[in-house]
Amino acid sequence: MSTANSGFANSLLDRVKGAAKHVAGTLTGDESLRREAELHRDKADAAAEARRLEADAEHEQRKAEVVERREEVKTERQRLAAEAAADAQEQRIERDRAVAQQAAEQKAAHEQVAADQQAEAQRAALRRQEQQAAAERAKGDRQAAALKAKAREAERTAEELDPDATEEDR
Repeated sequence: MSTANSGFANSLLDRVKGAAKHVAGTLTGDESLRREAELHRDKADAAAEARRLEADAEHEQRKAEVVERREEVKTERQRLAAEAAADAQEQRIERDRAVAQQAAEQKAAHEQVAADQQAEAQRAALRRQEQQAAAERAKGDRQAAALKAKAREAERTAEELDPDATEEDR
C-alpha cells in the first residue's frame, strides 16, 4: 500500500475509532472516552491536512518545473533566432563587400557594430529572461518548501495530539 493510501486508511481508522469512542462515551457518560474521540478526530483532521499540504507542495513543484522548462525552450528558440539573424547579416555584409570594396568595408564595419550591439542586447534580454525563470523557480521552490513545512507542522500537531500513536496509526 502506498504512503498516501496508508495515511488515508489510518486517518479513516482514526475517524472510526473516534466515532466509536464518542458513541461509547456518550452512552456510558464517560468524559475521557469523549475526549479521546475528539483527539482521534483532531488527529485524523491533522493527518488529512498534512496530506493535502504535501500534495499542494508537489503540485507547486511540478508547476515550477513546467514554467522553468517553458522558459528554457523559449530562451533556446530566441538564441537560435539570434544566431540565424547574425548569420544572415554576415552574409549580407559579404555580398556588399564584393560589390564595392571600400564602401562595403565601411558599411560592413558599421553593420558589424550594429549587429554586435543587437546581439548583445538580445543576449542581455535572454539573461534577464533566464534570471526571471530562475526567480520563478525559486519562488515555486519556496512555496513548495513552505507547504512542506506546513505539512510537517500538521504531522507534529497530529503527533502532539496523540504522542503514543505509532507511525502505522498515523
